[in-house]
Amino acid sequence: MATNRIIPPMNRTLLQPLIALLLVLCGAMPAAAGVVLAEAELFVAQETDSAPASFEQMHSWIQERDEIERMPLSGGRFWMVAPFMVNESRSEWVVNLHNSIAERVDYLVLGSDGSRQMSSGGYDAPYDYLFDYGKNVTLRYGVEYWLVARVESRYFSSIPKLEINGVSEHRLLTDRIAAAVLVCLGGLLFIAVYNLLIYSSTRDRAFLYYGLYVITYLLGWAFTFHVPAQLFGFHQLELHHLFFIGLPIFNILFYKHFLQLPTMSPPLWRASQILLWLCVLALPTSFLLLSHTAIIASVLIGLWIVLAIIAGNVCLIKGFAPARYFIMAFSCLLLPALLILPGNLGLTTDVFEFTELTTLIGGSADALLLSLALASKLKLLSEERDAHAQQLIDAWEKARLDSLTQISNRFAFDEFMQSQQQFAEAVTRQSALLLLDVDGLKHINDTLGHQAGDELLKTLVEWIRGVELGVSGPVQLYRIGGDEFALVVEAAALESVLDKLAQAGQYLSEQGFAAGLSVGYALNSQVQAAHDWLRAADSRMYRNKASRRHELESHTVTI
Repeated sequence: MATNRIIPPMNRTLLQPLIALLLVLCGAMPAAAGVVLAEAELFVAQETDSAPASFEQMHSWIQERDEIERMPLSGGRFWMVAPFMVNESRSEWVVNLHNSIAERVDYLVLGSDGSRQMSSGGYDAPYDYLFDYGKNVTLRYGVEYWLVARVESRYFSSIPKLEINGVSEHRLLTDRIAAAVLVCLGGLLFIAVYNLLIYSSTRDRAFLYYGLYVITYLLGWAFTFHVPAQLFGFHQLELHHLFFIGLPIFNILFYKHFLQLPTMSPPLWRASQILLWLCVLALPTSFLLLSHTAIIASVLIGLWIVLAIIAGNVCLIKGFAPARYFIMAFSCLLLPALLILPGNLGLTTDVFEFTELTTLIGGSADALLLSLALASKLKLLSEERDAHAQQLIDAWEKARLDSLTQISNRFAFDEFMQSQQQFAEAVTRQSALLLLDVDGLKHINDTLGHQAGDELLKTLVEWIRGVELGVSGPVQLYRIGGDEFALVVEAAALESVLDKLAQAGQYLSEQGFAAGLSVGYALNSQVQAAHDWLRAADSRMYRNKASRRHELESHTVTI
């Protein structure tokens, strides 16, 4: 038998930074300093064992038990025995087994005053406190006591611990921790629903798998903190680690799409696929190997976190900017995992209290940061889509632009003509279509070269766009052929425009070009359709051109 070792109670205010803020907000209370509880001794409990009958029988009862150094996480029946004293005058206290799941806990408190108090708690028993196995006892100041707890479970998630707190402190502590748990679970539910709604509109599978990952995480921790058992009376120990084993499955599918891992790093994607199938194959162990499922889940989760962080860093190095949030998210999981997973594997004892709450808060931070990562990716995709749309707009504009004169081309003119629907009596606003044909361009090309012909065309366009045509709105000018242009103006300005265009030949002559301009026009109120409008203007333009040629020939003959 081991000797009794009296140790001071652990101060519950000494928490790690990850949960400091939340527990300060929740008002977490320290353990009661009025009880000096010794470190519990551990013994194997046989099915036929009976509890000690009185305080005086404790030493002989302990001598008959088989002591063990550490409680195996694979489950079983065990006695936890510790002496304690009360150094305060109050009488209402709570005995509690914490730090691990336990299907059944039978508490026995034996006092040197002859008192004997028994109560039962655990996963399957009714709860007196939120998400907690605590039971009330009455203790007297100055009396020596033994606390004997018979613990039975098919597995332990970590090394169980005994504690004694004042009733008011314990209730306040459990209520506030329960509030913190519910806040985290509520936040996870909101994040899951939000991402599934985004998936319904974007059909991006990264949002689908992320939403399923968060729901799986939520359910795993809800069972860990006994929320279904406490609120709905639903007890199913086999489901506790089923959800945790499922976490890597949905997360690997998530970061496959989010990080584009098959493209970014095929070797890491192959490793991720292997881990994914290991998790799938491990799912039945929640039912078939329940005593070992906590260890199996801890190993798989540890491998998943390491692999995910490596994948995130590789993708960040290769230039995928949203991966920085991915890495930060898994860093929030890594720190509590480094603290809790060795304890889950039975390698170490927990170095501080609230390890499960720490991991839940780390997971909630992970979920939030992964949401930011998805939002960053969504923003990146939106920017890429906008840039692509702008490229299409630019390409469309270029396709409608004449490269030489930088005015609208035949494609843009055809678009305009197809958009015109009102003609003849249906016209509400009269417009004139003018067709312009440059006389002498072929001669200049043949004698002076095409560069001179190009200069002629650019000079003419600059003159038309710069001269005051008497048009109230913008001038719609199109190049519809090698030496042909189209001009659309309001009918009221037609006479003014014709007068100005009649001066084109003189202006071109002044610029050194032996060229002129033949003009034909038609009103939309005088035709029945767009093709008639174009045909009418074209016919008049060619009549004008023939007339100008006849006049030129007559002038030449006279000379």
